[in-house]
Amino acid sequence: FLDTDTGDKLLRLADQALYKSKENKADPERSWVLFGEEIHKTQRTPAQQMLDTGGLEVWYQPILDSRTRKVVGVEALARLRDTDGTLWTPEKFLPQLQNADFLSLSKAVLTQALADVPILDAQGWRLWVSVNIDPVSVSEACIACLREMIAQGSVNPSRITLEILEGSNFLEQQAALERLLEMKALGVHLALDDVGSAYSSLLRLKDLPIDEIKLDQGFIRTLENRPHDLHFVGAIQELAAGLGVELVVEGVETEDILDAVTVMGVSLLQGYAIAKPMPLAELQTFLGRTPSHQQHPNSLLGLYAKQLVHHNALKKSIRQDPRLVDYMTLVDATSCPVHADMQRLGVDRDGLLDKLHQAYHRAIAVMDALLIASPDSDDWSEVERAQKALEQAIMEIYCNRKTENGHPACAIENPTDPIATDHF
Repeated sequence: FLDTDTGDKLLRLADQALYKSKENKADPERSWVLFGEEIHKTQRTPAQQMLDTGGLEVWYQPILDSRTRKVVGVEALARLRDTDGTLWTPEKFLPQLQNADFLSLSKAVLTQALADVPILDAQGWRLWVSVNIDPVSVSEACIACLREMIAQGSVNPSRITLEILEGSNFLEQQAALERLLEMKALGVHLALDDVGSAYSSLLRLKDLPIDEIKLDQGFIRTLENRPHDLHFVGAIQELAAGLGVELVVEGVETEDILDAVTVMGVSLLQGYAIAKPMPLAELQTFLGRTPSHQQHPNSLLGLYAKQLVHHNALKKSIRQDPRLVDYMTLVDATSCPVHADMQRLGVDRDGLLDKLHQAYHRAIAVMDALLIASPDSDDWSEVERAQKALEQAIMEIYCNRKTENGHPACAIENPTDPIATDHF
């Protein structure tokens, strides 16, 4: 309500509003005029003010190809620098942004990334770059902006990956498919981020025009306490292979986890065990270092992964054709590469792992012979029991060593704790 003392003042203000409206009746954006009160703009939050005044910094987290041990890409991540020099990370500034800010943020990050990539190119580091796009921002205006940025830039769009969250309602809408196809037509790659963090229909997933899936880091960061989640990692690998897309595993925060996922055969890895997010200058220094080469597995968690991978490969081969596997080789545990790894790592001083490993090979050799004699046989229970016993023994030794070294005890059966993720 207007703060008026008299009816005359109210009528005067109404007349002024009427005349002003008539003057602008052809302007649809000025269909009404307000008089008699000061119009206050909505107060911008500190994060919005930093975004408005150039406080954005783009940091980069390297993505490693585990097969070549070389950095092949980077994820561009937003940071905001306060006037006092304080650096704000996404978990602090994202809650202060509104929907309209996310498009501006993504545009600013991509703009800076497209300016920095040619600098890296000139120094011999030809990397691809990924940028997070909030699903709310995916619109015709977003696509038009992206088209203009690609046309004005010098970076081939095939080196740009746009990451979209899996759990968004946007992906359940038919309009999502149309918009994503428009983006793909520009030549960029699309990634589905945080796969596994929310319910997602596999039928819907297979229809989306994605080139890459990024496993939610909540499954990876806790592998030291929940090694059994490596089975889930293997399942996602199968899913990615079936979809014909790349798999990037985030949350590779420790050397043991790096060892395990490398042994699992995951090619693209991201996390603190490789490198933390860093400004461009630090990234250039990091890229100039000589990469280290290690033999895998080099930890008990890696040995656990090695046995899991070896078991799955043997089982698949035997099911495909049991005659392809030589019985005498199969029953001899010492010919297995896992045996050589156990000896190299020196983890079987009391002989328990060796005995369990031998029992596993006897069980799977018997299963192979049984399938040759009776192809309809499909009772793998003895093999699975032997496999589980070996896995459990490896993990007990691993967890005991962690406890002895002052690390938290393994909580293998506990649910995964929620992990804050860096979406920008």
